Amino acid sequence: MAMKKQTLPSAADVWGPKSIPKNCGYQKKFKYNIDMNSNGIMGECIDWCEKNCKHRWGWWFEGPSDPIEYYNSHWENQKAFMSFSNRREASAFLLAVGIKNMGKVN
Repeated sequence: MAMKKQTLPSAADVWGPKSIPKNCGYQKKFKYNIDMNSNGIMGECIDWCEKNCKHRWGWWFEGPSDPIEYYNSHWENQKAFMSFSNRREASAFLLAVGIKNMGKVN
């Protein structure tokens, strides 16, 4: 029997199509990445992007490369990034809410 390939739902599938465009959101990585110096993304950052971004944007995480360490700590030792396809929007985000939210730990 053939197995169907599983895919992660998009942010739009989870929060609704009017909230976050299908080509944006969770696990979306683009050309301009901002290390948020934390282990999570604050809701204020996502809200800002929803209201102000015309181009693609998202957030993603980089975790420990060791599988045992990743399993034992999961999100506690991950690094969170905001990502943008447009340089001006990345810069505007950084100045508007990015710096204020850097270093906040969930």
